[in-house]
Amino acid sequence: MTPIIKSIVINKRKLGVTIIIIGLMMVLLGLEKNFDMKLKFTALMQNNIKYLTQYEGMQSKLRYKLPSKWSSENQDMSGNEILYHSDFKSEDNKIRGFVEVWNLDGSLKSFLENSKIISQKQNLYKNYHISEIEINGVSGYLIEYTITKEVGDSYKGIEYFLKKGTQFCRFSFFVNESDFKENMPTIFETIVKTLEYK
Repeated sequence: MTPIIKSIVINKRKLGVTIIIIGLMMVLLGLEKNFDMKLKFTALMQNNIKYLTQYEGMQSKLRYKLPSKWSSENQDMSGNEILYHSDFKSEDNKIRGFVEVWNLDGSLKSFLENSKIISQKQNLYKNYHISEIEINGVSGYLIEYTITKEVGDSYKGIEYFLKKGTQFCRFSFFVNESDFKENMPTIFETIVKTLEYK
C-alpha cells in the first residue's frame, strides 16, 4: 500500500486579498466603536449636557450618573419590595424619571407582563414595545411606550429593567410627547450605561 501524500497549494493572491479584507474589517470595527461613543457624546452636547454627576445608594452598592444640571431626590420606601428609589428631573422639567432597585420574586419577564396588565387597566397605551437588552454585561428588558391622556399631553416612557441575581434595577425616563426629541433614547441609554450595581 502506498502512502497518500496530500499537498496544499496556496494561492498567494487570494491569501493577500483575504488578509487585507480581515484587516479592513478590524479597522472598521474599531472606528464603529469610536463613532458610537462620539455620537453619544454629541447627543449629550446637543442637549446642553456637559457634565455628569455620580450618585450612590444602598451603602455604595449602587452607583449611577446623571447630568449635573438635573436634580435628584431620594425617597424612603416602606416595605421590602422596593429597596431604593430616587426621583430625578431635568433642569427644564421636560425629562422626569427615577432609579429603583427591587427585590424580585420570580422571573423579570413575568413581573413585566403582570405590570403591563395592571397598567393597561389604568392607562391607555398608543404603542408598547418590549425588547431584550444587555447593558454592561447585564441582561434585561427595554420597554418603550406612549400613554395617551383624555386631558393633557400624552407622554413617552422609556424604561430599562436590568436583572441582578434576585433583584433588578429599574431606570425610567418620562417625557411629554410634544417635548420628545429623536436623540433622547441615545441620551437615556448613555445614562443607563453609567449604572453599577454590586
